[in-house]
Amino acid sequence: MKPNHYTEIPATFEVQLEQLNDYDSKKHISARGIKFFHPYDIEVPSILKISLKMISMTGSIDFLVKTLKSDRVDKEDLYEIHCNFYDTNAEKEDEVLEFIKSF
Repeated sequence: MKPNHYTEIPATFEVQLEQLNDYDSKKHISARGIKFFHPYDIEVPSILKISLKMISMTGSIDFLVKTLKSDRVDKEDLYEIHCNFYDTNAEKEDEVLEFIKSF
């Protein structure tokens, strides 16, 4: 898989994941996405609901992604997870990416 454009979620964010086992896996997948480090491997092609928030603020932004890549990081107990936005529109993607870049 050749990655397109992935925005890294900084460690200052709290990432909550919920795997959606019964979600339709044949919906629109975006060329844009996110990457983050996680202590557990996430099965490809899992559909995830992500709740993203800054540790220092209340509220979160929620969105769906499809996991496309999960690689173990050498000499660390972490996995680098690459996910593309899933079943969403460009406005929501822009909102999420601006939220990440604003901090």
